[in-house]
Amino acid sequence: MSDRDELGAAMPHDPDVSTAQLGWLRPRAVGRSVLDLGCGDGRTAREIGGSAIRYIAVDCDPIALERCRSSCPAVETVACDMRGVPESLGHFDLVLCLGNTFCLLWDVDEAVSALKRWASMLSTGGMIVLDDLAGQHWPEVAEGNWICGISDDGASQLVWADHDAVLAIRQGDAVDVDSWSLKEGDCRMRIWTSGALRLAASAAGLSLRRVPEAGVLIMRSA
Repeated sequence: MSDRDELGAAMPHDPDVSTAQLGWLRPRAVGRSVLDLGCGDGRTAREIGGSAIRYIAVDCDPIALERCRSSCPAVETVACDMRGVPESLGHFDLVLCLGNTFCLLWDVDEAVSALKRWASMLSTGGMIVLDDLAGQHWPEVAEGNWICGISDDGASQLVWADHDAVLAIRQGDAVDVDSWSLKEGDCRMRIWTSGALRLAASAAGLSLRRVPEAGVLIMRSA
């Protein structure tokens, strides 16, 4: 098991990747309306929130949302799950789902349903922006850095689903050396492939394009 034993919830990128991504996003947020899904502690909101005419940060974690609210007082915050973000919030030029947030949509049907909802909230010409998840994670998988196992300190356990690109990272008391199959209570995550992302986008009525220099994918209404 790699020493990278989690999907970087607090700091999902190397500094250079984060800088490139935020540099690409910043001018595109100027004078635009932005919906930030899975905002966490406000990593993105702090950098581009002040440029937008409206910026709504959404998260289901009350602690993360409070941190975002404290560090980004000009940003609106909404406590809800990204799967059911209220359409009553209106339409947005940019819908962001950054970091590894989209990995939490491990069920493909659920991911397509979420994408359809987000697409319905796009303004004309708007776009959904995701991290280039396949570009970031699959090279590590191919190099053997995400195999089932226990971390050297025994504090983390990585378990893959049978016959699918879904995993769970158990930590602390959840580590179970006698269990190597996913079970109820595991927080599942999908390591999305490029093909799976394209299929999910297409099923949601969206086109998909990679922006390699920014490490993002953009989806628009097809």
